[in-house]
Amino acid sequence: MQFPVRWVALAAAALLVVFGVVLAVQTRSEPSVPRLVLEHAPVPSFSLKNLEGKPVTSAGLRNKTFVVNFFNSWCIPCRQETPALKEFYAEHKSEADFAMIGIIIDDDASTVRGYVKEQGITWPVAVDPSGSASLDFGTTGQPETYVFSPDGVAVCGRLGASSQAVLDAWLRGARNGQECT
Repeated sequence: MQFPVRWVALAAAALLVVFGVVLAVQTRSEPSVPRLVLEHAPVPSFSLKNLEGKPVTSAGLRNKTFVVNFFNSWCIPCRQETPALKEFYAEHKSEADFAMIGIIIDDDASTVRGYVKEQGITWPVAVDPSGSASLDFGTTGQPETYVFSPDGVAVCGRLGASSQAVLDAWLRGARNGQECT
């Protein structure tokens, strides 16, 4: 064997390639449409507290078309989505049949208070310290947004940042009983 170091390097490289292929095959991608939307599931029952300590519940959203947005202050896509959410909320907040709630997961309430103030977020923001609402919704990341019809059924949503145009289309669809795309 004239060049043993080369053989060892080639064997190590081959092993790394095989490991990479196995890892790539085993990795699954999460769907961008949340399970609740795919199943047209009812809104999970939740009872949380907002940043001021007042209750925010799923029961308080009955008979409204409503948006639930899971986020946190340190998430870059969440931060990128905030301007669209602000414009969307400003456009619809005075509509009697509309509601929107942000639910904080994996974040500190005092940090979120600062973020909400800094960003000028005016929709209700609730804290999910135990992660129970997040688990019940089946979230897989942040941001994750859902739109529910007035009868409380998940009709639209996605994992990832949403634009104002998408949110407006989802709201129209949910109000008209249409499937969202």
